[in-house]
Amino acid sequence: MHDIVNNIAVTQSVMPQTITSTALTTGTVDTQGADIQSFVVLVGNINDTLSGTVRIDLSISHADDDGTGNPTAFTACDDTGVLNFSGLVNGVFASVNASAAAEKRYVIDYVGGLRFVKVTATPVGLTNGGPVALLSLQANLHTLPAVNV
Repeated sequence: MHDIVNNIAVTQSVMPQTITSTALTTGTVDTQGADIQSFVVLVGNINDTLSGTVRIDLSISHADDDGTGNPTAFTACDDTGVLNFSGLVNGVFASVNASAAAEKRYVIDYVGGLRFVKVTATPVGLTNGGPVALLSLQANLHTLPAVNV
């Protein structure tokens, strides 16, 4: 099975929905059983004039296993825990703060080594908002095939 359908598990963590005042999160993603963990944030047309004070912050955080298969408290990732972005502050890897930053996709790989991870889209100062979707992708799975139906 040398194909994408059977070798990459894709989870639609957040269906496309309008983000206005409530953060959207992938929820807790367990990386156990996968060697590669990536996230995709799809941002549509935002119906606000974006700026430094009107934006959507995209952040990534991780947690270790507490010994019972549950996560400890999540902490923000830094540059050493991710690929494809640098300069993370408080886990924020991108800010959708200008019209050129909307209607784009943001892909980040997690390489931090802890078992649990999540990505959050946090609205700041939005009134009308716009569509956002969050995907989790896992590859190099220890058990094949991936279930993508």
